[in-house]
Amino acid sequence: MKLPTRVRYAVRAVVELAERGGERPIPISSISKAQNISPKYAKQLMNRLQRAGIVKGHAGIRGGYTLARSADEITLLEIYNALGVSVKLVPCIRMESYCERSGSCAAQLIWQRLSDEIVQILKNTTIGEMVAYQRSLVKRR
Repeated sequence: MKLPTRVRYAVRAVVELAERGGERPIPISSISKAQNISPKYAKQLMNRLQRAGIVKGHAGIRGGYTLARSADEITLLEIYNALGVSVKLVPCIRMESYCERSGSCAAQLIWQRLSDEIVQILKNTTIGEMVAYQRSLVKRR
């Protein structure tokens, strides 16, 4: 399974916001520089995350983005959903009509189980946990 770039970048951007925390908005230029994401792409991602209620956009000279909720309330599954990315690993479990063997293929069972497990991990992993892990890595250096 390959994670789409937009998911990896969006998670990194949200973790960046959570790490910096607080009430002060973080400009898109700071987020993109810190996470090595082009400002234009970072802005597109943040717009989608804002529409999903994950981040808040703030206009003006001191504008930028903040988390819309606590980092402990934002899950990785929400970010996937905000970006319109399916967690289902193969097309045949996304739509039954994709394959003529759908419903009679033993491999389909495994792909479904894997997808279900991935959903549970994403649902149970918060941005807050990721920030805590990131901070523990920095302390080890």
